[in-house]
Amino acid sequence: MTQADPASRREDRALAGGFESVLTAGAMNTLRGRVPAGELGQIAAALARHPRPALDRVARAAREIGSIAQGVDDRPGALDRRFSDVAWQENALLQRIALGYLAGSAAVEDIVADAVVDWRTKERVRVFVDNVLAAAAPSNNPLLNPASLKRAIDTAGTSWIRGLRSFAGDMASRPRIPRAVDGSGYRLGENIAATPGKVIRRGRLYELIQYAPMSESVDAVPMLCLASPVNKYYLLDLGQKESVTRVLLERGRRPFTVSWGNPDESHQDVGLDDYVAAVVEILETVAEVCGTDQVHLLGFCGGGQLAFTTAGYLAATGRQDLLASLTVAIAVIDFERGGTIGAILDRRLADRSIAIAARRGYFDGRDTAEMFAWIRPNDGIWVNVVNNYLLGLPLTTFDLVYWATDQTNLALAFGTQLVDITLTNGWAKPGGVRILGESLDPGQITVDTYILGASTDHICPWQDCYRTRALLGGQSTFVLAKGGHAAVIAKAPGSSRASYRTSESTSTDAQVWQAEATDNTGTWWEHWERWIANRTPVTRTAPTVLGSPTHPPVDDAPGQYVRTTLT
Repeated sequence: MTQADPASRREDRALAGGFESVLTAGAMNTLRGRVPAGELGQIAAALARHPRPALDRVARAAREIGSIAQGVDDRPGALDRRFSDVAWQENALLQRIALGYLAGSAAVEDIVADAVVDWRTKERVRVFVDNVLAAAAPSNNPLLNPASLKRAIDTAGTSWIRGLRSFAGDMASRPRIPRAVDGSGYRLGENIAATPGKVIRRGRLYELIQYAPMSESVDAVPMLCLASPVNKYYLLDLGQKESVTRVLLERGRRPFTVSWGNPDESHQDVGLDDYVAAVVEILETVAEVCGTDQVHLLGFCGGGQLAFTTAGYLAATGRQDLLASLTVAIAVIDFERGGTIGAILDRRLADRSIAIAARRGYFDGRDTAEMFAWIRPNDGIWVNVVNNYLLGLPLTTFDLVYWATDQTNLALAFGTQLVDITLTNGWAKPGGVRILGESLDPGQITVDTYILGASTDHICPWQDCYRTRALLGGQSTFVLAKGGHAAVIAKAPGSSRASYRTSESTSTDAQVWQAEATDNTGTWWEHWERWIANRTPVTRTAPTVLGSPTHPPVDDAPGQYVRTTLT
């Protein structure tokens, strides 16, 4: 019996996204929002105009299913991990059911992929089809799933009773999806987000954390890490063995981290201007505390979009020299073709989402959790249905997935502005965004920039991240890390099984870059550290006191804002 998927697969459930994800979520969490009726009609019309490829694929599927019915040696578990239990291989009926399901699913997916429609229509239909096929899997049926049946017999039915209790608990409150992790044992500041430090500044939107040095000397130029305002900051500071922040400190880096507040209706007036002004204020604070003129700015996911916007504002106001470098990680700036979320979000859906948020006073993070689960239905929904309900297994602990379930909201005005930027592709156009009265031009950003993509990222496809290079006016380096959206960020330097790709190509074409890229072992953080070291040649004796006379510590890390949870 397969009790739980391995850690490498559980990482796929740790989904998070840029601002556009939150903007889409509220309107998607209804039947109307999830069923793309218009797009299904377009697919049907396209198939009617060009029926031959679909008919050929159906005929091939029929032949495959006919062969399966007569008996084949194929092992369904080798084709799909949902059928890894030995009974799917050894029981002739179960083997035929599983292989028939896989053959039919592949045919449907191929028909959608080959339909002659635009990419946006195809992507919306693909998400819908993925959900239908995932729900129809025979492994989800307690009377067909051999592991569920065996466990029910072994436990005299108590496994199903526990599963029903888990189901009732999960459906009692939002987000109404199967829980992916047992969060009862996590204690912020003790066994997660526990790297020692101090909050040295607190504003309406943020707390600024300075960490205690762990080396005798530190970089003269510090770094500021921006998490997305729609995620908690501690993706960089998970368990002690998995903390990126701790490893950076041990190696003499000097990281500061922003812990964003969790907006509620009292923040509905907060907009993009306020967030950019806050980042500039924080950069100035870090520079003052460290006695330097420059700071390395790193932004992850939505934080990467915010870092890019801040760099554009500093360039527009003649203050770009405040930045020693810019890092934009797993963030889409150019929404010419913005992955799954970019395909789903349109004006109609956005207006519906804004209307829902306006009634609450904010964009609700629980909507986002549900949407991410339905975008990746096998990993986000059905693997948990099997483990929690059909097998009645206790929830596991997994730091990365716990972080992903610790949702945050998005301020109403901020989100409403971001809708227009996303739909008009404003970040990619000179004058497409105005911040604090200044018109931004991405070509004015000339500071050295490091851009990161993740190879299996379904939220921010790496090819979309790559297009950022074409917008910049200065030198840029692109690195492609192996893994999913959040997992590549959380893997600290020295992590096992990690790899990344690099290339000397300066082409703005992602395919040209990929053709010349080479594989490297280790995490991308190793490469980034060398890149930063070339731009931070001077070190200093590590300070013994945190903060400064102007900005003395006001609290211990991780502070108060990170402790605000959705209820």
